[in-house]
Amino acid sequence: MVKYLLMLTLFCFLSFISLSQTNNLFQKECRISTGIGFGNVTQNEKSAGKYIWVQLNYILSEKFSIATEFENMGYKLPGYYDDLPVNPNEVKVAENNFSLLIKYHFPSIKRIQFLLASGWSFNIQQNDYYIYEKTVNTQHWFRNVTSSSDYSIPFLAEVAYPVFKNIILETRLKYNLNRQNRNTYAAGLGLSLKL
Repeated sequence: MVKYLLMLTLFCFLSFISLSQTNNLFQKECRISTGIGFGNVTQNEKSAGKYIWVQLNYILSEKFSIATEFENMGYKLPGYYDDLPVNPNEVKVAENNFSLLIKYHFPSIKRIQFLLASGWSFNIQQNDYYIYEKTVNTQHWFRNVTSSSDYSIPFLAEVAYPVFKNIILETRLKYNLNRQNRNTYAAGLGLSLKL
């Protein structure tokens, strides 16, 4: 499934590149950005964790661009079993999101640029916890890692400020509205480089 998603994203991205090269109204600027921050879940959270992202953004016009993005976030949830004799009793969650985004660029205000984006994401989530079995006389537990996947609608807000000719400082806030799993959010700081 991930292979088909990556192929679809690559096809869409290459289609927009070829379209933009045949139209003189389009700008020909491609940027790559990356950064770090924190990510968390909106329900039943225990603690936030790390958040990293890598984005390839192709500017189509003064107001619009298209981007493909990979992000990884980790957070912790309370354990499922209250009487599990393990400390700390928590579920470690790692989530990877693959997104295709359409970005709208608001007019710049004193070199500061505001961007809003939305699109489509495919996410893969891994939970690291225990299987716990208890009988009248015995109890035992062992570690278990489970995986699930879901589709989501991402909402992204970015503020960009150019620090050099080809380098832009970015701050971002992203909210993923998941179809089945809990919704997640992340905030971070990064750099964007013109290719």
